[in-house]
Amino acid sequence: MWRTLPVCALMLVFTSIGWGDEKPVEPNTIVVRFKIKPKAAPKPALKYQLLPELREMNPGNPIHEYTRCFAEQTNFWTTKQQIEKREQWQSMPLKDLPLDRKFGRGPLDRADYAARMDAPNWQMLLKLKSDGVATLLPDIQQLRNLGGALKVRFRFEVAEGRFENALVTAKTMFALSRHLSEHPTLICDLVGVAIATLAIGPLEEMIQQPGSPNLYWALTDLPHPFIDIRKGLQGERLWTETEFAGLTDAEPMSDRELQKIVQRLLKDFQFQSGSTKDSQRNFKDEVKKRLANEDHLRAARNRLAAYGLTEGKAKEFPPLQIILLDEKMQLEALRDEKAKAMALPYWQAEPILRAAHQSKKPHPDWLLPDSFVSYDKVKLAQTRLDQRFALLRCVEALRLYAAEHDGKLPSKLEDIDLPLPVDPATGKPFAYKVEDETAHLECARLIIQVRYEVTIIK
Repeated sequence: MWRTLPVCALMLVFTSIGWGDEKPVEPNTIVVRFKIKPKAAPKPALKYQLLPELREMNPGNPIHEYTRCFAEQTNFWTTKQQIEKREQWQSMPLKDLPLDRKFGRGPLDRADYAARMDAPNWQMLLKLKSDGVATLLPDIQQLRNLGGALKVRFRFEVAEGRFENALVTAKTMFALSRHLSEHPTLICDLVGVAIATLAIGPLEEMIQQPGSPNLYWALTDLPHPFIDIRKGLQGERLWTETEFAGLTDAEPMSDRELQKIVQRLLKDFQFQSGSTKDSQRNFKDEVKKRLANEDHLRAARNRLAAYGLTEGKAKEFPPLQIILLDEKMQLEALRDEKAKAMALPYWQAEPILRAAHQSKKPHPDWLLPDSFVSYDKVKLAQTRLDQRFALLRCVEALRLYAAEHDGKLPSKLEDIDLPLPVDPATGKPFAYKVEDETAHLECARLIIQVRYEVTIIK
């Protein structure tokens, strides 16, 4: 039931961040303490990258290769001992990690290969068109497990100072997360955000290790926003067409045609509300009630007129066709009130999304439940990930500044002679101050407050 997955995906985004030296200081606030050495930019400036380059790529569809990471690897993926070890290794201090250069050899090597293929295709379009809201996504949980295992390998490589290898893993994780954004559902966009977030923790740990390269320009070179949600939004538009397939406002429809649509909607209503006899009876009773309610039919015709249906046509249509057309058009209107803001920066999108959420349903007796993913949560998750990349870019800018100024921190961010990112949540510079030779770098609160405390060591 893919409409139940957003909660799981958001929980992964908000709970599995896994920073190295972190301490909650107040509810929903995380402080990450960095002790870093000055480091100049590499030469050439883009010597290090965080996504696979074209020269690394091979032709082919990576999605099939990701699924092959699990073939004939039952012991690695499913035994209780292996699962428990991976969970421990994702969060234990770097100094306590075992030295295991063979960890995941085979399945994770295949993930590296998959991440460097150039034509991601989930082959989900026909499935979405046929199954609509009832589309199942059985493979997505596996890819979350793959992201967790890659994080473990990433941390092993950082702990040993094998930074070249660590960057290979970083590229694989970030490529996997972006490949998930090629899936035509917002749920997979959320899982993509979650897997990219898993990679942020080891990246923060790596920056603090002696000899770690400066990644300012590598971070600057990343796409923005990092997860593109356009295909997911298009998938949301597609499912309403699937649920109401056959419904037309061009001409009157027969009762047989309309009942066929009602039966499909009943099936989807059961899918979302629970397949109990009570839910079936409630749905059928609600349809009958509306058919007998002249006030409701009159209001529905008026709403359809506002959407462009002429009064003459509305009078010709049978009442059931009016009810179904009204339901479809209101679902589409609510969807677009949310979707229209999703391409905007967060500080512009948030008021629009909040207003759409507060308006609730356009009329109090909506036939179907609101089946849309919470668009505001998706935008929030997308923006929080972009905040993390922007914060890290500022940290690396501090390392660059310190390398040029005898290990000193700038008194204000404007002193850094580099193009610095703004907070993606506000469009304004990050909050910054220096106290007792420690820089405090803070982003706007989006559910969780993230604050970096950066100390330069020589």
